Amino acid sequence: MKKLICALTVALSVFVCASAASSPIFPVEQTGIDGETRYGYLDDSGMTILPFSYTQAGEFADCGLAAVENDKWQTAVIDRSGHLVIPYTDSPVSVDFSDNMVAYRYKDHSVYYTLAGEQVGSYAGAVGFFEDGLLLCKSPASDLYSYVTESGEPAFDGQFSNAGSFSGGRALVQDTDGSFYAIDTTGNTLYSLGSGITPSYMTIFGEDTIVLSNGTREALYSLSRNEYLTDFIYTTISEFHDGVAMVQQVNRWGLMDTTGRWLTEPTYYYLSYMGEGLYAARSEDGSAAAVDANGNIAYRTSSYAGGFNELHYGLSWHGTESGTLIFFKRNGGYFASLENAENPTLLSENVVRVTQDGKLRYINLATGRVLFEQPTSFNLGNGITANTVHYEKFMGFLEDGSSHGWDVDFSEITGLSDESVQKSINDAIRTFFLEGPSVSAEYEALEGGYGASIEGSVLVVWANCVSGKGVGAAVWNGSLAFDLHTGQQYGITDLFQSGYMNTVKDLLPDTYPIYLYSYPRVSTDGVTWHYNEYESETRRAYTESYLLTFDQLRDVVDQDGAFYQALQTPYVRPASTVAGFSDVSITHWAASYIQAVADAGLMEGAGGLFRPDAPITAAEACATVVRSQQLPAADTPMAGLPEDAWYTPEVSAAYAAGLLDGLADDFQPTAAISRADAMQLFANALVRQGSQLPDEQTVGQMLAAYTDADSIPAEQRAAVVLCMQNGLISGYPDGTLRPNNTLTRSEFAKLLTVLPASA
Repeated sequence: MKKLICALTVALSVFVCASAASSPIFPVEQTGIDGETRYGYLDDSGMTILPFSYTQAGEFADCGLAAVENDKWQTAVIDRSGHLVIPYTDSPVSVDFSDNMVAYRYKDHSVYYTLAGEQVGSYAGAVGFFEDGLLLCKSPASDLYSYVTESGEPAFDGQFSNAGSFSGGRALVQDTDGSFYAIDTTGNTLYSLGSGITPSYMTIFGEDTIVLSNGTREALYSLSRNEYLTDFIYTTISEFHDGVAMVQQVNRWGLMDTTGRWLTEPTYYYLSYMGEGLYAARSEDGSAAAVDANGNIAYRTSSYAGGFNELHYGLSWHGTESGTLIFFKRNGGYFASLENAENPTLLSENVVRVTQDGKLRYINLATGRVLFEQPTSFNLGNGITANTVHYEKFMGFLEDGSSHGWDVDFSEITGLSDESVQKSINDAIRTFFLEGPSVSAEYEALEGGYGASIEGSVLVVWANCVSGKGVGAAVWNGSLAFDLHTGQQYGITDLFQSGYMNTVKDLLPDTYPIYLYSYPRVSTDGVTWHYNEYESETRRAYTESYLLTFDQLRDVVDQDGAFYQALQTPYVRPASTVAGFSDVSITHWAASYIQAVADAGLMEGAGGLFRPDAPITAAEACATVVRSQQLPAADTPMAGLPEDAWYTPEVSAAYAAGLLDGLADDFQPTAAISRADAMQLFANALVRQGSQLPDEQTVGQMLAAYTDADSIPAEQRAAVVLCMQNGLISGYPDGTLRPNNTLTRSEFAKLLTVLPASA
């Protein structure tokens, strides 16, 4: 799984470093809510050494330099302090580093610089770097090779149909008549090869060894001795690394030196060079190992699922079937492991970049600490959050072996108070990203992410992706706009009056035809149009953006339309809680009752909480009724109440007004009040307002329908019925009144809204 947060990160491969040495700082990518990816440099402790100011950034090469790119598609080379060694200039296809030079590779030429940033020269068809003071070049016009000096002048007469770089003062070339021979730096022939001899590589290894092919098998040949060092019995002989080549004989691999001597007999099922003198080897028993040229095992495992890649900073890795990555050192031995991780890239002798648990992370393997993690959610303000959702669709492999498919991030919005509006917006965003830019693009690779912003009362979400791969790939930056209050999706035509495109055409640069400007994106400032350029052989896909302000567009904007008004109206988040109580959502069943009693000052909370589901105490019930009935304070406190208790004044007022008459004899102000006592309290207030208690016959008739009526204390039966007559209480669906149960604060709030206030 490849994680490409931003469409522009496909250009990361532009920066090709020479063999990587241990580097104290490394590039880190970060994608913001604007959808743009920026690169900075961190050290092994996670400290930011160079700011996140680059559109692209490569690792530092052994020479201490790295290539970076700005948002104008220009490339520069920096040192570890961020100083521009080579100023920004037109971006090449790649940047290569050697021990003493930097090469900007363009399609048909290369520009070389010293490590101090001084330009050496520009050379058509340059291959590699200067060796022995000469540079191999292939003419774009004739396809013939020649050698030039730093001045650009031919080193000697002669053009060749094939040639290799100089090494040790010699190079292997093929004349235009098909003959192969070795030459010195003046062009003189040192050794000629006989007819029918074809080098597998245009390279001289060791003192004078070359690899030859007869069309089906390969052998080693000595130029100076003019004789074969081996017979044509090998299926494959690789290029030599430090005097050692991997050799396949029949279906087994071994290691051989430049004299044709076996260093390790052909016993391996598979070999590949890892660098630094180590080889990845697969044995008959299925185990994988890192071995040296003599077959000595530096590291071995029987639990293998990919890996044993090139050594980087003295480390390599392999996967396991359980999804764990194991990291091991060049000199052998386990170093660290990461669970649920994939796609490792070693960035220093301690740091690795991986995708772990679906997140892009930079981890210090020595400490296990996550140094940096790509954010997966962004605060848009007003309590609204954009959360990243990752989507992958594998569609196969391309000719170069790279995977083909979709690797896309898109947003899911949370925090809207209206869940139905939130769902409709998220459904539209998901559909937009999973359908892609067009029907035909559905069958192309799609990689990238998204951006999002709140513009007035409008949520704008846009793609920042690349559709397709290689030449012909294009940026997709289409966008959506939603009213945050209603969820209505706006289109660009909702913003304008008819005929607006004539004005837009006049305002946009005439560099391109108007139909090539696409994907207009709205903001509070205006509308941005994009010109998207396809990727070519020499340039990645890119975008040019042009903002037309509403002042420029004022003659064609529908300023009375809902879209424009929403853009110009700051979003005010609807209250999600009641009366400032954080524990009472506006969706709570008693929200309106709690709001009413809070507005009337009848019930209060504490510490921002209402405690809607907590039982209401007798003291709290008395206090609310006293406030509802606006009862005067008592002359003396009720006997038995603490003098300093908060409830003493109001409970005393209820007692003095007779509201506690008929309540249970063991009145406990801090205990939860029963439903029967609460009805007695309400009935006393109703009587005080002039209501009459019902007669015994009426009481009997109304309570006969309830199966638990007998549990109502005899002296409270009339009070219960009076409350029923005034709509304060009703039975439960199962035919009970449950007089001994308690009331929650929410339930009591509802009753208070029914109890008539004092006149």
